[in-house]
Amino acid sequence: MPSCIVCHLEIEENQDILFECPNEHPIHKSCLAEWLLHSQNCPLCSEPYSQNVIIQFEDHLEQKEKEKQAAIDAENKKEDLRKMEELTESIIFLKQIEDIEQLIESKQYEEPIEKLLELYEEGSVDSKNLKVLFLLGKANFLKGRFDLTINFLFKLVKVKFDYPDGFLFLGKAYEKLGLNDKAKWAFDRAKTE
Repeated sequence: MPSCIVCHLEIEENQDILFECPNEHPIHKSCLAEWLLHSQNCPLCSEPYSQNVIIQFEDHLEQKEKEKQAAIDAENKKEDLRKMEELTESIIFLKQIEDIEQLIESKQYEEPIEKLLELYEEGSVDSKNLKVLFLLGKANFLKGRFDLTINFLFKLVKVKFDYPDGFLFLGKAYEKLGLNDKAKWAFDRAKTE
């Protein structure tokens, strides 16, 4: 009994349907059905299968193509939904930051600091978290908490060394604490950036 050139199992005459390429290489019907998804040539000798053979698998090939397209469409829909959720989160975040900045401008510091602490994610280095760190530093500076200003802004500038406003407030906080060498270091970086 011949063996299938794809799965290498025997092809039983009474149970399996046998197909052959022009060079008579035997293959199971199910193996050929899957192989035709990739190529219309024999996997062993690369001779093309006859159109009479390929026509027998048209329904299978169309079904597999529909399934593939459905999977692509589902993945695209999932990706679109993810992007929409990401955009929604960004809009909400920007609105929260806008409200916080307005409170800081009106010299209210407790509420913005509480809101910022809720938004802050320890260890995160994304742009949202960096903005939160800056505003925490700024609000604490304006509130007169220079130690906390340094704490938050130093975390910021360790991650994003080109944040001039972060260095500016960091320098001011060092200056308020009488740490003039450190203040100069921070002011130098605020100017060069």
